[in-house]
Amino acid sequence: MRLSTGFTSSLMLLAVFALTACDKSTPTFPTSTTAADDKSAVATVADSPVPVAISDANISNDVKTALLRDEDLKNFEITVVSTKGDVLLTGVLNSQSQINQAILITEGVIGVKTVHDELTIRP
Repeated sequence: MRLSTGFTSSLMLLAVFALTACDKSTPTFPTSTTAADDKSAVATVADSPVPVAISDANISNDVKTALLRDEDLKNFEITVVSTKGDVLLTGVLNSQSQINQAILITEGVIGVKTVHDELTIRP
């Protein structure tokens, strides 16, 4: 039995879609943290129903940028390290209110799961 070219093409196209749907490299839950290097967090981007993997380098960079944009914090050297969305802040600030502000800013960055505060107040 010989199949027509159009029918064969349709079957091949259907097979490609079926195999693509089996690809498990994209996380399916906002809480999953699977990635090639396993060093990324997963966050849901506004207006997107699909979770997006965000690398730790991007999270660290976004936190640093947000901290530098704050008038009260831009002149301080705050070290930011992200591991799977867990962010560690270290540095010396002038007051507890500045530490609280740094934590609030960090928590507002997409991809940040938790903030570990090792910021200190200048003696």
